[in-house]
Amino acid sequence: MRARLKSLRSDEIDDLERWEPPLPDEFAVPLVLEVGALGQRGRERFDLLVVTPRWLERRHGRAGAVRGRGLLLVFEWDWRRLRTFLAREVERCSGGTWVEVARAVGRLAEWEGGDNVVGLR
Repeated sequence: MRARLKSLRSDEIDDLERWEPPLPDEFAVPLVLEVGALGQRGRERFDLLVVTPRWLERRHGRAGAVRGRGLLLVFEWDWRRLRTFLAREVERCSGGTWVEVARAVGRLAEWEGGDNVVGLR
C-alpha cells in the first residue's frame, strides 16, 4: 500500500497558489496535507509548518533549539515546487497496512490521529 497526497491546503490562507509572503525570507505557513492510500477512497489529516530560517531565528533566537518533526525548512516561497516536493515525499511512504503508511507519512508531517487512528475516514 502506498500513500497519495490528495489535497494540500492551509486553514489560514485561502489561495496558496497566489499567496505571497509579506517578507519573502521570513514566514511560517501552516499546511494541511490530506493523505490517503493510492487508489482508495478516504483520507487523513497531517499538519506541517513551512518556515524560513529567518523566521525560526526571529521566533526562537540563536540560542534556541527547534525540533524538526512537522516542520519543513524552505528558503523561499514557491508553491509549485513545494507541492511537487510534498507529493513526491508522501508517495514514497508505503507499508502493509494503512497504519504503517500513515506512520511513515507522520515522519514528515504531524498525523492528526497519531497512533490512535486505525483506518481511513
